[in-house]
Amino acid sequence: KEDTKSIIGTIGVRDILNGMSSVEERIPTVAIGGINTQNIQLVKFKSKASTRGLDGVAVVSAIIAAPDPKIAARELRSLGSKPPSYIGSQSSQQKRLNDLLGGVNAVIREIGAKKPLCHNMTNLVVQNFAANVALAIQDGALIWTDSGSSPIMANNGDEAPELAALGGSLVINMGSVTPEAVLNYERAAKAYNSFNRPVLFDPVGAGATKLRRSAVKTLMAKSYFAVIKGNENEIGVLFGDTTTQQKGVDSNPSTSSDIDKATLARNLAAQERCVVVLTGKTDYISDGTRTYTMKNGSEYLGRITGSGCTLGTTIAACLAVYSEDPLLATLSGMLLYEIASERAGKRDDVKGPGTFVPALIDELYNVAKLTEKPGPGWFTWLGNAKVEAVQLKGKEEAKQITGSSK
Repeated sequence: KEDTKSIIGTIGVRDILNGMSSVEERIPTVAIGGINTQNIQLVKFKSKASTRGLDGVAVVSAIIAAPDPKIAARELRSLGSKPPSYIGSQSSQQKRLNDLLGGVNAVIREIGAKKPLCHNMTNLVVQNFAANVALAIQDGALIWTDSGSSPIMANNGDEAPELAALGGSLVINMGSVTPEAVLNYERAAKAYNSFNRPVLFDPVGAGATKLRRSAVKTLMAKSYFAVIKGNENEIGVLFGDTTTQQKGVDSNPSTSSDIDKATLARNLAAQERCVVVLTGKTDYISDGTRTYTMKNGSEYLGRITGSGCTLGTTIAACLAVYSEDPLLATLSGMLLYEIASERAGKRDDVKGPGTFVPALIDELYNVAKLTEKPGPGWFTWLGNAKVEAVQLKGKEEAKQITGSSK
């Protein structure tokens, strides 16, 4: 049947629950509409407000239409009583920044040891670049074997269940978006969620057109993303900004302060219970509890096509081998990529953007190789990390940046 009212989704449910927090008497609340065994955990997880969650769900079709309604009801109740298994354990919650940085080499070494599948659903413009970046990281960090999975550029969602079963990670890059592409993104995210494998979402140009805004709303409601990466405008749209009009895929000139950007990243991460990366001249990384700035990277990254897309590929490779700690995996991927870009930009053979791209691939390989085993360069490259902790207060207010990694 057709819906008689607009669908509010999990964000709408969360808003209602937040609004009810001011009521002294607790009012039991349930959600209804399209809930089944595939999404019941996601609905309950993403609907949870800051002070409370749903008390239950109402399910009709998924029970009545089942071959055995009793078994279906029992399975729904069992699934609804526990959180999704694909949610990261946040094992680094108590770690300080320097402790996190101390784990970066080990994460990158695991890429070479396991050579995980890195499944990219990305635009045609950067597919070759992304594949070469993934191979450079894997081969540079190679320790024990030349065998293993390769990066794959596969935009057909019907392939995702078989690929997700191989134990890698997925990048959904919304660079080339069509109604058919959105359906493929949905299928792929669903498959990777069901296999407890991490998904990175890059909402390219999220605020540029109605189609992209609609695609973002659909994907955010139906999928769980371990990491969301975007520029300031894109992250703003995901957090609910309906006024920004992006001019293409680039971010509009910013009028926000550093604290505003850090707070935006933190708030979206807390809302979605994931890691958020807000990219720019200064990058902001948050898991909703801890927030960091990163000031690494070559100026050439802003002068080539696909630098943001291939950063996503690098982070996803780290997620594939360290999905239990998405924050550490994200920091590892970003440091590898951005410090490699600095090394590439300083090379004598780099004369401009055209010679920078192959040099970047070379340096990704070279930096990954430095992590292979303890040696002269093992920690030297990480000595160039420019990461600081940001102390944020409350949902809207923040204070000065402290806690440099230098």
